[in-house]
Amino acid sequence: MVDTISQDVQILIIDEQSLAQSYLKFALERLGYQQISVADRAQDAIQLCKTRHYDLIICAHNLQKGKDGFQLYEELKTRGLHKLSTGFIFISADTDPSLVYSVIELQPDDFLAKPFVIGDLEVRIERVLKRKQRLKPIYQLLDSGQPERALDSINDDLAKSANSTFYPLLLKVKGDLLLQLDQLEAAEQFFNSMLDIQPFPWARIGLARALLLQHKDSQAIGLLHQLAKRPETRLEALDCMAELEFRQQQFDTAQQYLQQASSLAPRNLLRQQKLQQLSRINHDYETQYQAAKSMVKFSRNSMHEQPDLYLNMARAGIDFALTLEQDDEQNMRLNRQITQCLSTIRQQFADNNKAFQQEVIQARLLYLKDNKDKAQQLLKDLQQKVPDNDSIEDALDRAKALHEVGLSEAANKLFRQISQRCQREGADPYFSTYLQQEQQERARMPYGARELNNNAVHLYQHGNWQEAFKAFELALRVMPKSAAISLNLLQTILSAPRRPGLNENQQETLILRCLDIIEQGKLNPEQLKRFQKLKEKHPDRFGESTPLNS
Repeated sequence: MVDTISQDVQILIIDEQSLAQSYLKFALERLGYQQISVADRAQDAIQLCKTRHYDLIICAHNLQKGKDGFQLYEELKTRGLHKLSTGFIFISADTDPSLVYSVIELQPDDFLAKPFVIGDLEVRIERVLKRKQRLKPIYQLLDSGQPERALDSINDDLAKSANSTFYPLLLKVKGDLLLQLDQLEAAEQFFNSMLDIQPFPWARIGLARALLLQHKDSQAIGLLHQLAKRPETRLEALDCMAELEFRQQQFDTAQQYLQQASSLAPRNLLRQQKLQQLSRINHDYETQYQAAKSMVKFSRNSMHEQPDLYLNMARAGIDFALTLEQDDEQNMRLNRQITQCLSTIRQQFADNNKAFQQEVIQARLLYLKDNKDKAQQLLKDLQQKVPDNDSIEDALDRAKALHEVGLSEAANKLFRQISQRCQREGADPYFSTYLQQEQQERARMPYGARELNNNAVHLYQHGNWQEAFKAFELALRVMPKSAAISLNLLQTILSAPRRPGLNENQQETLILRCLDIIEQGKLNPEQLKRFQKLKEKHPDRFGESTPLNS
């Protein structure tokens, strides 16, 4: 080791446990390294990286004081304090798959599980430092934003047989750069040529990405299904499959793939954000809330922790709560968590300039608690105080609040303004899709889905079967997992003296869908009695397998 790597190598150890620090420092000194710095907190490590360039950073993942190792590495990379020429090795006693997948996704140079012996450490360090030393000119070009020159340099290196030891790494970086530079045909040919030599996992996923970017979907999908079965490519394959399904407007399937990817590596906030967007397109309010909650959880202490994430969680909580019965235990728990989100913003982000947005959420909370008149008055008062820093999400939440309390004209006007703003600013396609859907659905509804259901009940009770059916069907479209609305729609179909505008096949399909939602959901005691009576009155419509919910 001493003969192959310079003794001037600068190494930073980050570990809050003094015993672990001492062992690592002792091990490194035995291996001949002398320039060793130690930090026991992420913030101290950031300050050290601002003042000195390190050749290698060895970081414990489970830092407890503030940022953990994952958040530290992410911040160092984002702020340019970690160069590609610096090696980064994670060490951790925790080898839970979700942690390992999340760490690997950040692409450190190595991951070393505790406990380890000095020999293991020596092999990992030597391998990382040799690689960094050999590819330093290329990494410097990439760090300075010169990918074209880096690609030329790689091609020069590949032409020299003396570099054969580093061919696999050089080839992988070349593939990444071809995709980055949008040289898609060249990338496709390159990855295919690599696969003719050896089935490198990186070449297979690279080929899939090149095909997708060229919209060669039919060729990509078969390959992605294969890659999703392999642990080393599963995560990237699921992301690609979700993107492909979204592009083809198969939103339910796209969400399923993203949920699988998020369960593998839950700390990727961009993926959680996409999952939240997809789930609200699918009216899956529970998943929307859980994704928003995960974003808050995994952003704590990180550079991503901002008041908007807590506003996002509060809004998702209200959307979810509006689909539940008012006295439902989960509804009450959501109310407490929403209130806690707002309290956190006030306490933790005192100068956040988000007071107006919090007032909008308070109005939605009033509506949630059946204080519609107070909510409406609060929103009318706020109409004169709209801040200049209103984000698109802020504006959308206000439009939803205006619609819920019956201020439809103001809501529709705001929806149009948001749509125009999206076109000007080039909004995220997930958000744009949701906005268009929300705008269309709310234009058909004079009020919120909960009131739509209540109005439909009133129509049903007064014998307005056709109007009741339309209202229940629309309510179910907005809340497609509601067992209560499914029961109301089922009862309307079965009890109406005339078939409500459906042929026999359509009616049968809708009945089966209602039964499936009821089976998967939960009914209260009164609803269970109604369901039982329907089963007794129409035994031919209910299969033996349909259980009675409890």
